[in-house]
Amino acid sequence: MRKARARAAAVILALAFGASGCDLVSSLTPFGVGTQDYSSIGGNNVNGDWVGKTGSGGDVTFQVGSDTVLKLHFQHVEGACILNFDATTTVPIVNGEFTVEIALTQGRFVAAGKFPTSATCSGTYFFEALPAGGCPTAGTGTFVAEKTTL
Repeated sequence: MRKARARAAAVILALAFGASGCDLVSSLTPFGVGTQDYSSIGGNNVNGDWVGKTGSGGDVTFQVGSDTVLKLHFQHVEGACILNFDATTTVPIVNGEFTVEIALTQGRFVAAGKFPTSATCSGTYFFEALPAGGCPTAGTGTFVAEKTTL
């Protein structure tokens, strides 16, 4: 698959460090993978709002419209720490898949999803090289989501 980059309209990362009470906000630049933009899987449309959970019990929400992932929210929970990753993107859905890679001021977050049907999405995510501060500086996880709107 050939790679192409998609620039973000605006991106913000908010890390809420549960027990430590620290907040960090960074500017991000996401980019995606792919050469063709389409959000139909076997004729089924995946445009809409999606809601789900990470394997760690955190929330996942994202919005798909015009063949792109427009907004996303991932929550990684580990002990008393809750890390929130939020972005507004223009990452295309290519062959029923997307990859959002967010370069942080310090570290990065990557989420990759696949739509096996027009109503379900699953995938993986990871983050690394985040600033130390009482919460994990790196981690991985899985997620599942269902479409809630057309």
